[in-house]
Amino acid sequence: MDGIQLDMNANRKRISGRLEHLPRGAAIVTDAGDHWVLEDYEPSNDDFGFEVTAEGIVVGFDRLRVEWLGQATV
Repeated sequence: MDGIQLDMNANRKRISGRLEHLPRGAAIVTDAGDHWVLEDYEPSNDDFGFEVTAEGIVVGFDRLRVEWLGQATV
């Protein structure tokens, strides 16, 4: 079972950064300047510009299929 569990977790990722609306859709821009386009997530206009953390499965070079997204509290 360890090999199966390893495969299941290989494409999982947790990303933190600022939620922005880009030409390709909603994306998280990290402090390092990386852009991650979010799939299966439709934010409201009030969500953009805030710091968020998303967790999901990498489904492309810079795409994350979101399973969970939370906004940082200050």
